[in-house]
Amino acid sequence: MSARLRSGIRVIEHWAAEAYQAEKNALYTALFTVLDGSVFRTYEIIDDEDRAEEFYVRVRPKLLVKIRLHHFDSFGVVFIGTPEDAGLPEAPPEAPPAAA
Repeated sequence: MSARLRSGIRVIEHWAAEAYQAEKNALYTALFTVLDGSVFRTYEIIDDEDRAEEFYVRVRPKLLVKIRLHHFDSFGVVFIGTPEDAGLPEAPPEAPPAAA
């Protein structure tokens, strides 16, 4: 699958105006995986139960991007923000490393 970003540039610009560079880099990396189709293998995906064409990508524990699939070859960015802002739970805490 190879897709192109068709909508959501203003969402990205609005969010990026206040984001730290590390967050921007993480988001842009995630968007590239949507472009090349590897997002489902690379990131945790959270389905939107109300909208079959939309899903969240957990970019970081406190950073989500919501994607809308327009067609098989294009998508848009609907939301960028925290799980709390999206009404979703934060990522579960990571398990401590096993003792050797």
